[in-house]
Amino acid sequence: MLAIVKEERKPGAVVMRDVPAARPLEGEILIRVHSAAICGSDLHAYEYPPAYEFMKIPVILGHEYAGTVEAAGPGATVFRRGERVMGESNRFCGRCANCRTGRTNICENNLMTGLHVDGGMAEFIAVPENLVHRVPDNLSFEEAAVAQPCAVSFHAVYDNSAVVPGAAVAVFGAGVVGLTVAQAARLCGAAAVVVSGTGADARTRLPLARRMGFPTVDIDEEDLVAGFVSRTGRRRADAVLECSGSAAGIRDALRLVRKGGTVTLVGIYGQDAAISFAAVVRDEIHIKTSYTATWKNYEQALDLIAGGRVEVRPLITVYPFREGLQAFRDGLARAALKPVLQLA
Repeated sequence: MLAIVKEERKPGAVVMRDVPAARPLEGEILIRVHSAAICGSDLHAYEYPPAYEFMKIPVILGHEYAGTVEAAGPGATVFRRGERVMGESNRFCGRCANCRTGRTNICENNLMTGLHVDGGMAEFIAVPENLVHRVPDNLSFEEAAVAQPCAVSFHAVYDNSAVVPGAAVAVFGAGVVGLTVAQAARLCGAAAVVVSGTGADARTRLPLARRMGFPTVDIDEEDLVAGFVSRTGRRRADAVLECSGSAAGIRDALRLVRKGGTVTLVGIYGQDAAISFAAVVRDEIHIKTSYTATWKNYEQALDLIAGGRVEVRPLITVYPFREGLQAFRDGLARAALKPVLQLA
């Protein structure tokens, strides 16, 4: 089968080539992939910074995918051939204390699809059936693949933030996670949701946020706090969700949040952040973290997208699978916000 593979432990070294066909093992189903999306972690795997030395090499990339059931392995009985499905990104053990209390996203034995085990940028992927969700009939495969980052966003807002009706909310980062976090905050009844980004976001991402109904601040052109005040009339934010993955964003979040407010860290940070915690303690600022998603968040994502309450179509640029390496280059160049590869 044809697949996109990270072949060597160095920048680049991502190729499209034939690999042995996937086969479902005990309790797994075989999915014929129709769409696979490129995530920020796939771009990091392409660039191969030091934080990604944990990867299995070689590995088929991709943890955002959707398709149809092709076959079932021994003991897999939940799905029928031809059903429309998508899969979760984290492979959890189901036995550790976190799994047993429903926190499968932070399983003690977690394996990430597309980094630790072969992923979805291939014609087929074999997946444990307990990680698979049915896709509503009115949802395209492209949208279903992007339900994965939406689930990450909903876990951040619904499970790990202080967004409540009437809140003034700041979202840092105008990528897919940031823009779906903003939509989730709006669904919670936030009175104001402001999306901030840098000059690199000014050409496409911030204008897209505005088209989706969110006021924006370009922090390279305007002071963050002053911009937030002018857009909301509030002196500070009740809740800040930091989705940019920038260490500077953590410092800015603590500068913008009100006393007693909450900062939720959603991004994955490649650098240390120098933080003075004296003011954090004196102001009783609550810092939360949020990582990937659980079963309920995937179901929330699929339901809300299918119901038209969360938009992902404007975020997507579709590429034929054989143009997958160009899609990676466009993602790295920020020419495409969410490249989605179409296989079938």
